[in-house]
Order: sequence, then structure tokens, then C-alpha cells
Amino acid sequence: MHQPRRTLIVGTAGRDFHVFNTLYRTDPHELVLGFTAADTPETEGSYPSFLAGALYPDGIPILPESQLEQLVDSLGIDEVVFAYSELGCSQVVRLAARALAAGADFRLVSPLRSMLPSTTPVIAVTAASSGAGKTPTVAYLAELLVSWDLRVAVIRQPARPQGFSRPVREQDASLPGVWTYSGLDYAEILAAAEAEADVILWDGVGNDLPFLEPKLHIALTDPLRAGEEADYFPGEVGLRLADVVIITKCESAGIEQIEKCESGIYAINPAATVLTADSPVLVDGGERVSGRTVVVVEEAHTLSLGAMKPGAGLAAARLLGVSAIISPLPQAVGSLVELYRLHPEAQSVLPTPGFAPSDLADLKATLEATGSEAIINATRIDLAAVLGLDRPVARAAFALSPHDPDQLARLVRAAVGLPG
Repeated sequence: MHQPRRTLIVGTAGRDFHVFNTLYRTDPHELVLGFTAADTPETEGSYPSFLAGALYPDGIPILPESQLEQLVDSLGIDEVVFAYSELGCSQVVRLAARALAAGADFRLVSPLRSMLPSTTPVIAVTAASSGAGKTPTVAYLAELLVSWDLRVAVIRQPARPQGFSRPVREQDASLPGVWTYSGLDYAEILAAAEAEADVILWDGVGNDLPFLEPKLHIALTDPLRAGEEADYFPGEVGLRLADVVIITKCESAGIEQIEKCESGIYAINPAATVLTADSPVLVDGGERVSGRTVVVVEEAHTLSLGAMKPGAGLAAARLLGVSAIISPLPQAVGSLVELYRLHPEAQSVLPTPGFAPSDLADLKATLEATGSEAIINATRIDLAAVLGLDRPVARAAFALSPHDPDQLARLVRAAVGLPG
């Protein structure tokens, strides 16, 4: 009888768990001895048995990626499986080199194998690189679909794991009337969404690929990063799979950048429909904060975008002409202390690490200790209501403004089975 293949999955507490759940969890010929984590201390411990399944009654340990070579040796690993949501291509090769030199095979799993089929039409929104505007695009599509009297569910890949809990169903303040779902077991999440929705929107993280089989796959590219379309993995895979590619942020780019971006798209996917769009920042309640000192609250996943420079909160602060942006760093408490330690470049904003009760408590304590006249909220929840804030609050978010909304609408209607 053949011994099961001894496997280690490297990733970022998202795609790695999904690849395990869909391809490894019930396979007796594969033995997953661990996941690795890099720069994600909140995931240290183990993937719990209720998610790992009957073959793993003690769960699966989550181990430091920095010890990859030692783990291959000590655990007798046959194969290292790559399941990251976003890395530079050179970093992927470096991980492969480390695994191969340690004596293990290195495997890239086709995303098509782990995509879950759905009985409900799925429209997936992905990007060639972080910060291209996925969430504003999902919001635009949700509003469009709701205007056609369709019930819409958004399945959101969490940027940071919020513990190993069952699926979370909640209403997003930025998407009125739309339920959002997140978690770690996407088969369970998908079943819940299918029971309530006529259309499902996939809102991924970074440049990751959909966990669900889409009827329409929309990929975004950023003309301010023209020429980088194939520099990040698996962003190029997403561009090759996409039915539609939208070049966002056109209002901030020159014609040469847009044309270069378009040429890069067609070189990778000549069959794609290429559209263009602006990405304006919208502010609700700007008069409450204009000319005042502010604390800017952003979601922590924008840390991956480089000092949070693309964040809607900072863009709104510049637009409104606030008198000063106050750094919350000296007053940080709880999980925010570690977040700032990992990302010292983010001191100009207050990044919320998540929306669990403990995260919100740390956020409120830090805000209360940081003196400012007002707050700019660029998160997806109504912080004023949730935290009971006593200062003026303006809400900021990027939006999508397609240059040819009718063509985009026709593509979406066809995907969900409505006449054009």
C-alpha cells in the first residue's frame, strides 16, 4: 500500500485554506502536515479540526514560512504547494528555489481545479495587482443588479482571517440591501448565498483569483502601473482568464499610460473585451470635516498597497483640505500595536485590523485617545454608529465610473440571463 504524499501548503490564510478544503481535505492519498504563514501572527496555532475534516482530528499546524527548509527536512515533506493570493513573480521563484533546494517538489495548482461550481450566476471581480478598485467595482455592479430587481449576495474573501469561525453573513453599510458573506469554508458560504440570491458577486483580495466558477470574470488593471500587468502572481492568470478587463483610474493617468496598459492586456488576452473607467473618490458629509484636524481610518488590507497611498480616506483628506492629519500611532492599543510594528509606514492613518468585537474595541480606544476635531471613515462599516463616536465623521470611498456604462450593462445582463 502506497504511503500518502507528505505535503506542506504555503500561503496567506486564504487561498491556502481554500485549496486544502477543495483538493486535499478528503483525499487519503495526500497528508497535509502544515500550512505556513509569513508576517501574519494572528494565524499562528492550527487550522481547527472542524474545518480540517475527519482525516485531521487534531487540526493542522500553522508554521513559520521563515523555517521552510527546516520544515521540509523535519517533517519529511515530499511536496510544497504554493497557494498565495499575491506575490511578485520573482518571489514565487524564490519560494520554489527554497523548496527545491530543500529536497521537496514545488507545485502550482490550477485555480480552475479549486473553483466551486454554482447554481446561481457568479460575476467575479479580480485585478492584475492590488489597489485597482475591486470593491468599488463590486459596489457599482451590486447597485446595477439591484436596480434590475435582482437579489444580490457578495461573497468577500477576507483580507485577514477573523478567527476560525463559521461563515459570517452581514450587511455592508456601503451596499444597501445587499448581504455579504465571508469566512473560510467557501462551499458552506456558497450554499448560504445561493439560498438567498439571484446573483452572486465575488470580491477577492489583492490579485487573487475567484474561488467560485464565474459566468462573467471581470479583471481590473491600473494604468498608473502600466507595464506591470504580468509582474505579480497570480494576476497574470486572472488576466488570461478574464472575459472583460477594465482599465480604472483613467482620470489620473495620461493617454500614453492608458494605451500602454491596453497593449499589455491584449498581449496577454487578445480575446478580452477592454473597457475604461474613472475612479473618483466620493465623500459623504465632507462639510463636517473640511478645514479641521482629522484621524483617517482605513481598512488594514490597503497596507499591501504601499503606505496606504491609494486609500480613499487619504484621498478625501486632500480633496477636502483638512488642516492636519493626526497620527494615531502613539495612542495605539491592542492588535493595533502589532499592526503598526509590522507596517510603520502606515502611521498617518488608523488601520482597522478587522471587525471582530476585540478589533472594534481596540479601534475605539485608539480613536478616543487620539485628539482630532473630526474623523474620515474609509471602511465599509458605519463607524459612527457602531462605535458611538462623538466627533463629526465623513465617509469616503472610491467609486467606479465607466466610460461606456451601456456596454458594461449589456455584458452583465447576458451573464445573469437577462435580455440585452
